[in-house]
Amino acid sequence: MKPLAIKACMAPVRLLAVLVCTELLVAGQSSLGKARDLVSKGSLKEAEVMLRQIIAADPNEADARMLLGEALALEGVRGESIAQLAEAVRLRPNSANAHNQLGVALSRFVEIKAAREEFEKALELDANLAEAHVNLSLILAQAGEFGPAGEHLDRAIELQRNRRAAAYAHYLRAKVWGAQDQIQKSIAELQKAVQLRPDYPEAWSDLGGMRRLALDRVGAVQALERAVALKPDDALAQYRLGQLYLQGGQALKAVEHLKQALSYTPDDRATLYNLMLALRKTGQLEEAKPIEKRMVELQHQSARASEVGLAAAGLNNEGIQLEQSGNLPAALNKYRAALDLDPTGFGFRLNYALALCRLGRWQDGVVELREVLRDDPDNADAAKALYIASEQAKAQSADVRKHP
Repeated sequence: MKPLAIKACMAPVRLLAVLVCTELLVAGQSSLGKARDLVSKGSLKEAEVMLRQIIAADPNEADARMLLGEALALEGVRGESIAQLAEAVRLRPNSANAHNQLGVALSRFVEIKAAREEFEKALELDANLAEAHVNLSLILAQAGEFGPAGEHLDRAIELQRNRRAAAYAHYLRAKVWGAQDQIQKSIAELQKAVQLRPDYPEAWSDLGGMRRLALDRVGAVQALERAVALKPDDALAQYRLGQLYLQGGQALKAVEHLKQALSYTPDDRATLYNLMLALRKTGQLEEAKPIEKRMVELQHQSARASEVGLAAAGLNNEGIQLEQSGNLPAALNKYRAALDLDPTGFGFRLNYALALCRLGRWQDGVVELREVLRDDPDNADAAKALYIASEQAKAQSADVRKHP
């Protein structure tokens, strides 16, 4: 009878173990939910602490690694963000969502080729993942592959149906049609975007721009008035509306919106020119004079840049040749000389910044790369280099503190 007694005693033990495991699982899920809420609210540091605790307790917790990778990416922490998401993919190689999230992080840090591969893998695993279709379409459109980009957006729209979330896919589809000079098709997509999401200022602005191209002035004005009402600091929408008012003989209204646009883009020549015309048409000749003066200054700056540009380009080319021959310090001096001659030459500054990084002068490189991106925010090479340089600069500073 003893074996039976032992067996009877073991049953409650097993039950207790199951209950403990269940409680731990629920606690982990509860913590993960709280961390997810923190990320959605922008409390990234708090979420990061919580997620690290979850992963420390269970290194195989893929959901926590995905969320931590997402939070780190939003903080601009390139290396660990990608590492956490890559580990999540290793733990769940057949998860389309994990591959998609890794692709998002890679894309954020301008690892375009790798990001595309992850989005494609996600769709191999789940062809109905609308988010991956949208993400892949962005990569394709940036590469000028408008046909495939449009196909993925069409599929995303089909999957998302008439939900508010589909507004973004319609907005992107409109941009792809616009790049292909399909004005009416672009308008139709933008109309659908604002129907699904009436508070979508970018879509209203683009709808106004497209209607203007279609010679629908009344419809264009209506859309742009809606855009600036929703987002007054949208310089492009303010400019578009001001230009339409000017062309329609409403110069006083044009002045109001063109001044708004100029307050956000003070050296935009098109805005300056149209504002000058509008001020003259309203009889504000004295106010038009400083605008005209600024336009002349910008023109002189451009002429001066052309004069020195050839000499600076020559120094820059010498720097490239020296770098290719392995003489990086001499190359750095040439890039610096080119930049001194023409500070507006963003290509010169980028080469100088990259040379600083290659010489291990990471902090100096970060400063120069930020300057490049301040003047050229869409420079993908500079953005990618800045993420890498920032991490290296932090590591270098930490090493100095450890070994003063």
